Amino acid sequence: MDHYCDFPFEEHRTKTDSDLYDSVQEALDAGWLTTQIWSVVVCDDDDEPITWTYGPNHHWVNVMGFTATQEHHDGDTYYHECDA
Repeated sequence: MDHYCDFPFEEHRTKTDSDLYDSVQEALDAGWLTTQIWSVVVCDDDDEPITWTYGPNHHWVNVMGFTATQEHHDGDTYYHECDA
């Protein structure tokens, strides 16, 4: 399921809560469950605005890092934020 809107959940990042986790393992080590960890992917095209996609943590192409939420994802839901 794709949603084209702002990411609706509060993000929990590293200890400083400003940087993304560098890996799924780093988020797991911080105490998050696999289903609470989201990949953050960036699509930067010269002709289009930058799009940030939050999705399941199994992505690795164009991944900027990983974030965690109290909410669990179903492994098939994506949120696309357009930086227009």
